Amino acid sequence: MNLKISFRGMSDPGMKRRNNEDSYIINEAMSFAMVADGMGGHNAGEVASAMATEVTNTKLQILQRDEVLPPAIRESFPIKANRLAYAIELASIAIYDASLAAGKSGMGTTATAVILENNKLYFAHVGDSRAYLLRNKKLIQITQDHSFVMESVRKGLMTLKQAEASPLKNILTRALGSAEIPEVDLVSSPAKPGDRIILCTDGLFKCVTEKDMLDIVSRTSDDLDACDDLIEFGNEHGGPDNITVVIGTVSEEKN
Repeated sequence: MNLKISFRGMSDPGMKRRNNEDSYIINEAMSFAMVADGMGGHNAGEVASAMATEVTNTKLQILQRDEVLPPAIRESFPIKANRLAYAIELASIAIYDASLAAGKSGMGTTATAVILENNKLYFAHVGDSRAYLLRNKKLIQITQDHSFVMESVRKGLMTLKQAEASPLKNILTRALGSAEIPEVDLVSSPAKPGDRIILCTDGLFKCVTEKDMLDIVSRTSDDLDACDDLIEFGNEHGGPDNITVVIGTVSEEKN
């Protein structure tokens, strides 16, 4: 049985922001999708997130086409997943170089991506956007937030409730665009027909609980409608930030 994945996505500025500094990209031919949440003043965030998605997509296609091996290989992951992580690293370098050229220090972005290869899902991640897997009516967070407060929670130094209320909750410990190339997390999961993947920026889970997310996505099989419903619900509950959602559904490939 060969599996495929199809994606739909949507982005909205939310109720409190004038600019939308989020970006997303879908490449059906590569079975790949990615979301990014930019940061930095004077439109630097939207530049950074757009560069993250576009450069990653372009570099990934070139690495695949030319069968380029990344300089460092993680043996537990296939070459395609390693190429995805490397493409994100190259995007980080491009963003950093652009920030120096434009004099926009602090320009950066998150990056959360998924790719399907040989019936397995591979997630690549930097920052505090998230990837979720919806399977058997359960929603599982796949990625870990690279933020000061969530790392404190994982170390037992802060409760989740304290983290959500902390004035430090927007401080990232990893982001694309820094002088030092950030480590890209790679996570794998076997894919099954009916799996749905949700990639989202923090504007969604700031105002939509995981229970509500599960309920909203579960009530429609149309991924674009689900994206629209999530954003509408988020905006009805304050919409404090830009909201970007990409949803992918795994299905059996017909011969």
